[in-house]
Amino acid sequence: MITIFFRIGLYVSSFFPLYILLIIDNYKYFTSWKKIKDIISFEEFLPSIFTYVLIVLIALSFVALWVIMRISLNERHSFVGVCKTEDNLLNYVVTYLVPILSIKVTQANSLLVNLGLFLLLGFIYVKNSLVYLNPLFLFFRYNVFLTGNDEVIISNYNIYELKGMEKERIQTRVLSYKIYLVRK
Repeated sequence: MITIFFRIGLYVSSFFPLYILLIIDNYKYFTSWKKIKDIISFEEFLPSIFTYVLIVLIALSFVALWVIMRISLNERHSFVGVCKTEDNLLNYVVTYLVPILSIKVTQANSLLVNLGLFLLLGFIYVKNSLVYLNPLFLFFRYNVFLTGNDEVIISNYNIYELKGMEKERIQTRVLSYKIYLVRK
C-alpha cells in the first residue's frame, strides 16, 4: 500500500490542469523578461509567492506521476465484473478545480481562502484515499475502472483487454484499500 506522502503527491498532481490554467490566467506576469525577473527577485511579493508555489506543485505533480508509472507491481490479483466508471472524474474537475480558478494573485485574502479550500480538499482526498480522481491519468493513457466487488482499477489497459483478463491473476500494485494499479 502506498504511503500518505504518496497520496498527498497524487492529490497535488490531480490539480495539474488547474496549475496550467492559473498560469494562463495570470500570463501578464510572464510577458517579458523584466516581469519574470521581478517575480524571481520578489519585487511583487504575492505574485512571486504564488509563482514559486505553482512551480513546486508542478514539480511534485511530475514526481508523483513518474513514481506511479515506475512503481513495481508486487502482487497478483483477479478481478470480476470490470466496467467503466461513471463521471466521477468530470464531477471532480467541475466541483473542485473550477472554483479555485477565482484566485486573485494580488489579493492576500483570495490566496488564503483558496489555500484553505485546497487544504480542505486535500485532507478529504488523502483521508479517503481518492487517488483514482486524477485527470493526469487520462493524459498518460490510464483509465479508471470499477469491478463487481467495488474495487477501483487504474490501468493503461482498455476495457476490452481487462475484461479478457477477468478471473486471471494479473500483476497489480495495491494503492489503497480496494484500489489497484494494473499496467501493461
